[in-house]
Amino acid sequence: MKTSSLIVLSVLLFSCGGKSTEPKKKATNYTLDKIDKLVGVARIEPENKICPIGSEIPGRVVSIEVQEGQFVKKGQLIMLLDESTELAQVQQSTSKLVTRTQRVKSLQAKIAAIQIKLKAAEVESKRDRTLANAKAGTEKAAIDSETNYQNLAADLLIAQADLEEAQAGVKEVGAETNYLNQLKDKKRIYAPEDGMMLNWDVKVGQALAAGTKLGDFAPDGNLIAITEVDELYAMKVKMGQKVNVNLQGTTNLLTKGTVTYCAPYLSKKSIFSDRADNLEDRRVREVHVRVDNPKAVLIGSRVECIILL
Repeated sequence: MKTSSLIVLSVLLFSCGGKSTEPKKKATNYTLDKIDKLVGVARIEPENKICPIGSEIPGRVVSIEVQEGQFVKKGQLIMLLDESTELAQVQQSTSKLVTRTQRVKSLQAKIAAIQIKLKAAEVESKRDRTLANAKAGTEKAAIDSETNYQNLAADLLIAQADLEEAQAGVKEVGAETNYLNQLKDKKRIYAPEDGMMLNWDVKVGQALAAGTKLGDFAPDGNLIAITEVDELYAMKVKMGQKVNVNLQGTTNLLTKGTVTYCAPYLSKKSIFSDRADNLEDRRVREVHVRVDNPKAVLIGSRVECIILL
């Protein structure tokens, strides 16, 4: 019994005895001042933004003049819609314009002829009136000459009114022809400026409604990487800071860049949120980085931006 009591007592003393000699780990203190770089996922975009190309009027795609990824000049034809109906309307209106123009010329010649007759009738009317007053001619001859002069003057006024109407008709048909030409020209899709056609959303033979998106166009210029910095470090990002642009998830340097824009406000996470139901309330600051070598990256690709503070 004594031996058992001693064993139990020894166990209790061992388990409840002195403090553990294992040293405690000291907490590491992190401060913002010690951070020398920020890493963020970024997306490559044109500095002037990707813009959609659309059709203003309905039509059927006849031909696509440029391929995806092809560089084009401003005003270059990139797509043609069926313009046969508009072309026929233009030809009809042009023919009408020719007819109206010929009528204007005819009326101008008629007025010139009336003016010649009117001048002669005026001379004759004055002569016959002088003779009648001098009793050397008859009153009837004088009245007939004056009537003829007045009739010619009235004919001149009518012809001048007809000419004004015809000239107005020419302007009207001219405006109609101009409108139809513009309508026909809208069936030709041109490059809005120098740049690259990224992709087409339509095919040859497809019928389009007005306002249909045809594809995406990237204006010529620099490429930028758009990234977001957490609000905790937002004030550490400055214009002009140097940036290393790496392949996402690796240390492979694609190109270098420079911070060219820092948003003046904080916003919700947007372009890099993986889930639509993400309820995290952290705010971010949008940052744009101009890449030094645009050929090293692809538009729309994801990269890592390492901002050197």
